[in-house]
Amino acid sequence: MKMRTLMAGILALVLALCCAAPVVAEDKVTVTIWNTTFTGEQETQLQKIAADFTASQDKYEVVVQNQPKETDTYRSVAEGVGPDIIFDFNSTAAKYVPEGLVANLNEYIYDEEIGIPDFDSLLPEYLIEEMNSTDDGNIHWLPGDTTAPVLFYNKTLLDELEIPVPTTWDELTAACDKIKAAYPDKTPFGIDGAVDFAQTQLLGNGYSYIDMEKKEVGFADAADVFTWFQNQCAKGNFAVTSPSGGWFSDDFGNGSVVMLYASIVNTGYITPVNLEYEVAISPTVAGKPGAIPIFNRGPIVFHYKDQAEREMGAYLFVKYMLTEGEVSASWAEARDSVTPWINAQKVEGYDEYVAGNKGLDVVMASLEQGVTFPAITGSNEVRTAVEELVYNLAGNADANVEEALAACVATCNAALKGE
Repeated sequence: MKMRTLMAGILALVLALCCAAPVVAEDKVTVTIWNTTFTGEQETQLQKIAADFTASQDKYEVVVQNQPKETDTYRSVAEGVGPDIIFDFNSTAAKYVPEGLVANLNEYIYDEEIGIPDFDSLLPEYLIEEMNSTDDGNIHWLPGDTTAPVLFYNKTLLDELEIPVPTTWDELTAACDKIKAAYPDKTPFGIDGAVDFAQTQLLGNGYSYIDMEKKEVGFADAADVFTWFQNQCAKGNFAVTSPSGGWFSDDFGNGSVVMLYASIVNTGYITPVNLEYEVAISPTVAGKPGAIPIFNRGPIVFHYKDQAEREMGAYLFVKYMLTEGEVSASWAEARDSVTPWINAQKVEGYDEYVAGNKGLDVVMASLEQGVTFPAITGSNEVRTAVEELVYNLAGNADANVEEALAACVATCNAALKGE
């Protein structure tokens, strides 16, 4: 596996060549990837993988096109002018299932000629279950890399104030109080991922998330969780938007945010200024088992009428990217994450990469408490509704929690029932 000792100049050259206007051979079928989030090394590696796949055979040309983050991909796909592949979560793929806009990957994965040999043994059981949790029971998404929310903490400041690393949320709020008393202008705890934080709190406090049989959420009575959160925000202990209005990783790096709940991929964006930071596993509720949302992001292949060749090419690219051990491991490395593919975990140099990357050992430990969520109709809308609830309560200390929660639950249940 090519590790990060590759010279920056080579990476820059690859990116420059790949970002140039693609010259597609007339006899090749074009497969398009829309990239709305990957930058830097991640974009470079995705471009390289696409170029390598294109060179490996003579039928398909994979082109990566950068798109604005706010691009309305659903509308583009529905109108037949969208990409062949995007990278996102399984809950996003679920949005496209009712209208038949995503490929049924079962037809390819288990095919005798072009399938993925021993597919069900290449991924952990929880991911096999997640992939098959859609309404129609088919696979429409594959995991590309695995991350988890962790606790970044300013070791320099916590040592100064003699605050032990919090292992429970009670310890964390006590730490926030002490930090705020000593440094009123600092934000003790930033939350980069409002939905994921809410899921952590709900599950850790004994509430369920989505009841697949009833098609309703299981946190209608969780006013206590959201009241606690609202109070911490009102005290200035918690924040769901960065103090600078930019990125939490920047504010944590310059010391204005002392502790940060965020995905481990933030490691690649944190530049510490006059401080030392460390990474710890997400705190749990005292005396109860933790429940940490696991992020598995990967490719979604779209389905267009009379475009079978594009769909085939998209599948073959995804197969190459994820099931070729060297390629899959290189993508996880570019993402500052771990690969869920068991064969990729055995690639020479992968163990050294994990051991040498700050916080990946914490991600591996988090998997023991990890949970994923069903990708059914309405699941993406549930995420959106919970996110809106969290932001509403964070910014409004006078908001009625019970009323706001009831409205959120009503929106969630209507979406889950397809209403």
